[in-house]
Amino acid sequence: MRAAVMRGDRFVVEDRPIPKPGPGNVLAKVRACGICGSDLHYFHHAPQIIGRARELGADTSDMEQALRDGPVLGHEFVCEIVEFGPGTQRALPAGQRVASMPFVMRDGAPVLVGSRPETPGAYAEYMELTEAFLLLVPDEVSDDAAALTEPFGIAVHAVNKADLRGDEACVIVGCGPIGLAVTAVLRARGFETIVAGDLSPTRRELATRLGATAVVDARTGSLLTRAAAEAPGRPVVIFENTGAPGMLHRLVLEAPKDAQILVTGIAAGDESFVPMLAITKELKLQFVIYYTAEEFAEALELIRTDRVNWRPLLTGSVGLEDVTQAFADLSDPERHAKILVRPWAT
Repeated sequence: MRAAVMRGDRFVVEDRPIPKPGPGNVLAKVRACGICGSDLHYFHHAPQIIGRARELGADTSDMEQALRDGPVLGHEFVCEIVEFGPGTQRALPAGQRVASMPFVMRDGAPVLVGSRPETPGAYAEYMELTEAFLLLVPDEVSDDAAALTEPFGIAVHAVNKADLRGDEACVIVGCGPIGLAVTAVLRARGFETIVAGDLSPTRRELATRLGATAVVDARTGSLLTRAAAEAPGRPVVIFENTGAPGMLHRLVLEAPKDAQILVTGIAAGDESFVPMLAITKELKLQFVIYYTAEEFAEALELIRTDRVNWRPLLTGSVGLEDVTQAFADLSDPERHAKILVRPWAT
């Protein structure tokens, strides 16, 4: 099969073996896959990520081997079932379109797709998936929409992790794909005050289209001041989606008493804040990653019922040969929000 393989500072289209589905697993044909911010982060910082994990005492041998072999990334996908491995129930037929949480069961434990050579991600024509994780994609849901289930799953999980009453002033720090998805989920949940901030005018406009009630230029304005003006006296919940250096410290410094801070952004290095400030204000700090199976299914249902406005997120698509250029293009927030990889495009 053809796959876009990460080789240093580029992706090279190579022939890779078609995965053979193991017990309980299926072979799936990839129809589309979104490029995620975590893919971009790994592409630019893989040696540092592995080195830092090693310093902290983690066994990084699998990560190092995957990097040497050339990882096949991609975990925001829609596929169709091609072949069944041994011990499968075959509850869904061959040819059925599916979404899935991006894990494959190996020896009773979930393995993230793309993290090992034998479990390639979706920047490839085929991938192995675990049958128990498959979620049927209804006919009325397009491939474009289904490929957004994973990022919306993270947004659903982030909102669920917050201890919300329903009357909070919601603050969105950073309007990349996850910040925009969180905005859309909050709007679907009925929140009336959603203040979003970003450096990019295009991203701020996208936030408005996805449900923000007010936007702030992060270079010149304060999101928390605007939120206080929009909803005076209301409790504040902050979703930090940037991972920008020093952002956590800044939010602890500026957050009002009893505020919640939900962190979805991936910081490239160490971060710090002043604990005494957080203690004095009795802030709640919650870090967020992934989702439950129920939240993943909820994300697909939000998309199916058009309760979230997913369409503005998609700003381009490429074939395998153009993945390197897509990664470069995504560095400019004025050009793109989410690009889909279509492995079978010619």
